[in-house]
Amino acid sequence: MSSIVLGMGNGALMFGDADVSDVPDSDLIELVDPETVNINAFDLSVLRGDGIFEATTAWKGFPVSLEIHLRRLVRSARLMDMPEPNVAAITRGVQAVMNAYDDPEPGPMLRIIVSRGLDVSTGVGKAAAAEGKTAPTIFIFEDGKGTLHTPDPITMASMTRGYPSDITARAPWLLNGAKTLSYAFNCAVHRECDRRGVGDAVLFTEDGYTLECPNSTIVGRYGSMLVTPDPRIGILDGTTQREMFSWALQEGQQAVYKKLPIEELRDADRLYMVHGGWVIPVKELDGKAYECDPAEIAAINDAIHSGRTHDDALSIGPTGDYEF
Repeated sequence: MSSIVLGMGNGALMFGDADVSDVPDSDLIELVDPETVNINAFDLSVLRGDGIFEATTAWKGFPVSLEIHLRRLVRSARLMDMPEPNVAAITRGVQAVMNAYDDPEPGPMLRIIVSRGLDVSTGVGKAAAAEGKTAPTIFIFEDGKGTLHTPDPITMASMTRGYPSDITARAPWLLNGAKTLSYAFNCAVHRECDRRGVGDAVLFTEDGYTLECPNSTIVGRYGSMLVTPDPRIGILDGTTQREMFSWALQEGQQAVYKKLPIEELRDADRLYMVHGGWVIPVKELDGKAYECDPAEIAAINDAIHSGRTHDDALSIGPTGDYEF
C-alpha cells in the first residue's frame, strides 16, 4: 500500500514553455522512496529556504483548487524572479503522484515544492551550472499518514506583524504575497500560539488592519456577508477562501474583499480559518466567543470537496482600485 508517494520532477521540463504533450510521464517525474535522501544538501531550498510551494488536500482523488494553486505558484515564481512553471507539466506530475497513492485515507496532503536549484556559490552548484544544469528543483508528494486537517473549532489570538499596511507598496522586495519556503517566522508564530494556549493566530498591521494567519486565510461573517482581507495589502491570495466565496454566492449570500480593520474582524458574527481545502470554524478570538454551526461547516466543506465550487472559484478575486 502506498500511503506516502514522493515524485522528483524534471525541472528542465516543468519550467519554461516546452510542449510536453508527447513526453512520457516517466520523463516528467520519477517516483522515489520517500524515506531515503532525495534532495541535494547544496540545494538552495536547504541552504537558504529559497523557493516556493503550494499545498492542498487531495479529497478522494480530487486535488482541491489545483488550478488556482498553480496560478498562485506562477505568481510566486514571478515575484521571486524564478523561471515560470510549466503548468501542464506540473499538472501531469501531480496526477502521476495521485495515481500511485492507494491508502484508504480519503484526504491526504498534496504538496508541490520548488527551489531555485543548486547554490552556484558552492562547488557542487558551480560545477552543475558549468554543465548547464540550472533548472529549479521540484518535488511533489502526497501524504496520508501525516497530520491531517479536521473541521474542529479552534481558538485564536491576534498578533502584530510589526509593519504598516502600506509596506508591500513601499518595499516589494519583502516578497509579501509570495508563498515562499521561508517559514521561520510562521513557525515562530505557532510556537507563540503554543505558549499562549491557542490553536492559531491572525496577524494585523501596526496601523490596525487584518492580514492573514501563519498558513491560512481568515474570513468573517456579518449576517449573510462573508468578508476577507484584500490580498493586495500584501498577503497570499487565498485558494480555499475563493472556494468558500463560491459556495456563499451559490447560496445567495454576499462575498467581499476589503481592507479590514482588526477591530471590525473581532466584531464578526462568525469567524473561519480557511486553508488546504478546508474551512475550519473559530470558536474564540482574543477571549471573545463566536458562534459555530457544524451543519454549515459540513455543507461548505462538502461543496468544496465534491468540486461543486470549483468552476466559480476560478473567476473570484478582488476587483477595482486598491488604496494602500
